[in-house]
Amino acid sequence: MPEFAPPVDHLDAVLAWLAAEPADDPVVDLTELRKHLDLPASQDIVGTQRLQALDLLRVRALDICSRFRPRLLTAALPLGRSLHLAAADLVEALLVLSEHYRVLLGELQRRWLWSRQQEMAVLSAQGLQMVGEAAMLSAMAGASAPFGLWQKAHALWRASGQMRDGGGVEATPVCLHYLRLLAIAVSQPESLTARELQWLFDFLESIALDGELSTSPIQPEAASYWIDLAQDSPPIAIARKAPGQGSDILFFGPLALNRQVSARVAWLEEKILEAEVVGLDTDGELLDPESSGLPEGLAPLEALALLRRLRDRWATPALRSQPRRRHQYRVQVGAGIKAVWDLLRGTAGEPSEWMVYNESPGGYAILSVGGVDCSLSAGMVLALRREPTQGWTVCVVRWIRSDNPDQVELGLQVISQGCAAVSVGFRGADSQSMSPALMLPPLSAVRPHFAIVAHAGTYASRRFILIHEDKHLYVAQCRVLGLDMQTASIELFQYEVDPYPI
Repeated sequence: MPEFAPPVDHLDAVLAWLAAEPADDPVVDLTELRKHLDLPASQDIVGTQRLQALDLLRVRALDICSRFRPRLLTAALPLGRSLHLAAADLVEALLVLSEHYRVLLGELQRRWLWSRQQEMAVLSAQGLQMVGEAAMLSAMAGASAPFGLWQKAHALWRASGQMRDGGGVEATPVCLHYLRLLAIAVSQPESLTARELQWLFDFLESIALDGELSTSPIQPEAASYWIDLAQDSPPIAIARKAPGQGSDILFFGPLALNRQVSARVAWLEEKILEAEVVGLDTDGELLDPESSGLPEGLAPLEALALLRRLRDRWATPALRSQPRRRHQYRVQVGAGIKAVWDLLRGTAGEPSEWMVYNESPGGYAILSVGGVDCSLSAGMVLALRREPTQGWTVCVVRWIRSDNPDQVELGLQVISQGCAAVSVGFRGADSQSMSPALMLPPLSAVRPHFAIVAHAGTYASRRFILIHEDKHLYVAQCRVLGLDMQTASIELFQYEVDPYPI
């Protein structure tokens, strides 16, 4: 089509593209979508044509997202360059569409067309849907929320006119999209895997409207958040920073969501226990969406571990109890239980090199300096040391940021100073072979007993066999005392030598 073709021809071209079958590759469709993103802003199409073009582009964008998201579910962080760029392009396209909605709503407000309030609520919901998809894709790709995302979300919410006098919201699509976005933001999305994020996004569709949004502080304040609609920022915990003043301030409380999660945790625990008693597979039809009220995508034990973490996070916002100190020094790193296990046994190659850029007594923030040659995920085990003569400090990855495919930042929580490579085998486990694990010494005031950190799914019963090959071979039957930590990647539990071995 020649560059001087009139805009109406552009509209015809968009309609022809949308009428055709989507490409098998969503990235091909994304490339075509980006060519037409400026159409709704054209001054030569007005009224129903403009709304039609914007709505059709929104529907196609959602179709592209639904076909692109599975690629992020199966990809390891950091993403490859081509996938990273495609994700960034899709996020940008979604935010451009949301901006078209914001501009259109602004025009309706300036013309004082308040009689079209219902239409404005629909347009706000559609714009917020674009923002929500952009936020999800960014988190699944390990990237930070793009600049302007929250400002667009707040502007669309304000334009919807859905906030009741004195606080409270109704069960409308615009409220659902906004409350879901807020709930994801206070769930520490950077600490969740792509599969967990997708599951949470689907789960919140059924419970997000239980979240509390008000123009007045929500009790208890220690578990609540505040939002400045004039700023490009997510909800801020009141426990971290006192709320601002003025008409732009809203308050968000997730405690009602927490009650929903607690009920599902109790239901899942009961069903899993019943399945174990009668010898059924807990990965079967236990999470049928119709009977459980939970989405598909995670095994029952994975869903239970995630729901427990959400319950804790929505009940009490995470606070930093120890000061961070800026540093800059290199460390050797082993990422993953098997990699650390091999390093301890002397059967691995050279550890990778990272840079510590700040630390506290309880953790580190580190940055890749020589590229990343392994797969990373939130919740995995990582060990680091400053010198080859030093012992390994064992950590759990709390969060990942990868705004650039060539650079990754990790937030680490220290779980042990020192470890030993062991093998464990549980009674009743699906596999009869021994699994690699790390034995952690007691940690004063935190963990009075020895502990084991193993791959998720290893812990199958209270009793297990432990083998430690050092100068001498040590074999013992042990029993689990309690599960201290469970993520999508690992399980950490304290144990003792079984006083009544079988």
